Amino acid sequence: MGLKKKLIRLVDKLLDELKQGKKLRKKDKVKKGSKGKAKTLKPEARKDSDDRKKNKKSKKERNQGKLNSVKQQATNPDRSKRKVHRMSYPELSRGDRGDEVERLQTLLNRVGAMLEADGIFGGGSQHGVKYAQSLAEQAQTGTADEALWRWLDAQPEPFPLLHPNGIAFIAQKETGGLSYYEQFTRWPHFPGERSGITIGVGYDLRFASEANFRALWGAHLPESVIAELSKDIGKKGSKARVQQLKEMGIEVPFSAAWPVFVSHTLPDYYAQTKAIYPSLPRLPELCRSALVSLVYNRGPSLKEVDERRTEMRTIRDLLVEADRADSHAAKERVLAKVANELLAMRRLWPNSEGLRKRREAEAQLWLQGLERWV
Repeated sequence: MGLKKKLIRLVDKLLDELKQGKKLRKKDKVKKGSKGKAKTLKPEARKDSDDRKKNKKSKKERNQGKLNSVKQQATNPDRSKRKVHRMSYPELSRGDRGDEVERLQTLLNRVGAMLEADGIFGGGSQHGVKYAQSLAEQAQTGTADEALWRWLDAQPEPFPLLHPNGIAFIAQKETGGLSYYEQFTRWPHFPGERSGITIGVGYDLRFASEANFRALWGAHLPESVIAELSKDIGKKGSKARVQQLKEMGIEVPFSAAWPVFVSHTLPDYYAQTKAIYPSLPRLPELCRSALVSLVYNRGPSLKEVDERRTEMRTIRDLLVEADRADSHAAKERVLAKVANELLAMRRLWPNSEGLRKRREAEAQLWLQGLERWV
C-alpha cells in the first residue's frame, strides 16, 4: 500500500475517534440524580467541572492539530518531507555518504558548485563547500555546518525550469567543473572542431554578436577585456589565439561566468531547445536538461538536407509520438528510445572522445530522468 493511502486511512481513523469521543461527551454532559432529575452541582464541583471542560477543549484542539498535520501529509507527502529536510542540518565532511550528502550537493549546485549529486562527499564536494562558504563569507573549513546549510537553503533556484542538478550537468560539461575552471577554463579557450574562442560557461564568441556580448558581459568584465575579446566575435578559434590572450592576462573569473550563464545564456538555450522540441516543459526535469545540453553543444538546427542532424530530427519525431501516447507506460517506452538517438550521434565525432563521452552522459541523464518520473 502506498504512503498516501496509509495516511488517508489514518485520517479516517482519527476522524472516527473524534466523532465517537464527541458522542460520549454528550451522553455524560448532564448527570441524573437518583430520582431522574438533573443534579445541581455545588460551587466547588462546578469549578472542577469547568476545569475538566477546559481540559477537554484543549485536548480536542490538540487532536485537531494532529489531524490537520496528517491531512497535510496525506495530500502532499513530498511537501512535508521537504519541510523536515529544511529543518535538518547535519554536519557533513569528506568521507560521509548518503541521502543527506546528496541533498547538500543539490543545494551547492544552486550556487554553481557543478557537482554530480551522487551522495558521496569526496574532494569535489569539499571544494564545493569551501566555494559556497567563500560566497557566504564564512570560514572556509570544507565542512558543511548549520550556518552553511541555512545559507544554502535561503538561496533561490538558479533557473526554475531546470533542476539544479541538471543545470550543474550542463555547466560541468561546458567548463570541466569548478576546480578545472579555476585552473584552466577561466582563461579564454578553444574547444576545437567548429568552435570559436570560448569564455565562461560555454559562451562561444564565434556565434555571438558584439551587441549581445557587451550587453551580457559589460557589467562583469573590465572594458579592456571586453575590447580585446570583441576581436574574436564571428571568428573560428585557434590554440595560438588562446595562448596570446593568456599572455595578455585576459581571464574570466567564475564569479562573472555563473550569473551570465544562469540569467542569460541558459534561458536563451532553453528557449532554443523548446522551439525545436515543443514538449520540453512536459518532460521529466533531468530529461529537459539532457536536451538543453545537446542544443547548447550542437545548436538548434534541424535542416532536412543536413545528414549530421538525422538523430536530432528523430528525437523531435519521438517526442511528438510520445505526446500522442494513450498511457504513461506507453509514453515512457517511446521516450526511452531518445537515449539511443543520443548515443547514435557518436558516429559524428570519430576523432573527438570528449564529444562522444558527452553524448553518452546525456543519454545516461535522460534515462535517470525517466527512472525518477512519476
